[in-house]
Amino acid sequence: MKNSGHVVLEKADVRGIPTALAVCGDLDTESGEKTEPVSGALKGRLASAFAQNFVSGVSEYGEDYLQAAVFGLSVSPAGEAPLFGPGAEFGSGCAGILAAGRNAYIYVTEGSGMCILRSAEVFGRRKLIRCLSSEEGGEDVVGLQPGCVLIACPEKWTEEYISDHPDYLAVRPLSEMAALFDPDDIRNDDAFDRHLGELAEEGFEGCVAALLVR
Repeated sequence: MKNSGHVVLEKADVRGIPTALAVCGDLDTESGEKTEPVSGALKGRLASAFAQNFVSGVSEYGEDYLQAAVFGLSVSPAGEAPLFGPGAEFGSGCAGILAAGRNAYIYVTEGSGMCILRSAEVFGRRKLIRCLSSEEGGEDVVGLQPGCVLIACPEKWTEEYISDHPDYLAVRPLSEMAALFDPDDIRNDDAFDRHLGELAEEGFEGCVAALLVR
């Protein structure tokens, strides 16, 4: 879902291994740094790298190729900016998810205003826990269990941001909308899209991409 910013989504089934790419960001940030705007050509390069390099690698090497792909995509090729990872030049920055089977590589560009959240059951209640923050950025590889949801979204949607910025007039934190990410209530991609669309109706401005694990 987006009403500002950019989202790149790709997915494939590779010999029974589900794979996915989600990148979103390029929001207005407080840093004020001048950056190149996200272009269709850049988004096309991301999609092509997934469809060609990553999918073909998973086809040949299986889920273990995720580690090799992360290294290849997060290191600058031939002196160019990396396509994926903390140093990727995606406008003013972004958050990303690259998944293969039961593992996912997640990253956030420092100062991008984006973050990665993960759903978890806390005392019988579904919560959204922040994994990576825009304040320091970073990357990680996480295991994916059935029912898990990974979310890339603006940090200002989180309870942590609101508590750290008492003068910020947020409509409501995303955690109050955690029910939208209940795997038992999401039958297919179209249903998931409708759930995400409800965020815009509730006044959330920005872009969000989410990965649901069945």
